[in-house]
Amino acid sequence: MPDITEGANVRKDQVLLLMPDLTKIQIKVGIHESIVERVHAGLKAIVTLPDRTLEAKVSKVATVTRPAGWWTGNVVKYDTVIDLPADAGLKPGMSAEVEVIMAVHKDVLTIPVAAVVETDKGDFCWVRAGEKTTKRPLELGDSNDVFIVVKAGLNEGEEVVLNPTAFIEEAEEEALATIDETRPSTTDDDAASETSSSIA
Repeated sequence: MPDITEGANVRKDQVLLLMPDLTKIQIKVGIHESIVERVHAGLKAIVTLPDRTLEAKVSKVATVTRPAGWWTGNVVKYDTVIDLPADAGLKPGMSAEVEVIMAVHKDVLTIPVAAVVETDKGDFCWVRAGEKTTKRPLELGDSNDVFIVVKAGLNEGEEVVLNPTAFIEEAEEEALATIDETRPSTTDDDAASETSSSIA
């Protein structure tokens, strides 16, 4: 905004002064397209500010995505507005970290995400009993990127192997097989065209 001085020229619709209502502070965050269907008005949000943590609520989720392009890494996000409660010291422009609570699970069995191997045949973990490890198919639920809910396939108290692909040959083969099956196939013609283009 330009400095406001006596005699300065102004144009139509020019912003001269912003006067925010400090009793109605909001935060706008981008929610990734993969989970936006699970976010709706009324969900609880935890907002962490530099000097405090507040409980807030989602008030609005955009139905149209932000424009995506090279400047966003082609990541599609939807603007979501979080209403903050009136609290002394809140100022526009403050940095904040927002956590939206999409679901709460009580008395469920969870394991670290790092113990799960995803394949085209399903999700698996490896259970250690003494010196022996056994592959176990799993039925999984929600995840918070650290722990994942196990609906079936594992019992409380069983010991799972973290990062099984690094320690168990069978787990590594399962993961590599999935990668190979999803990799585009290369025909002889493709290989020849790649060779000729690299020579040129």
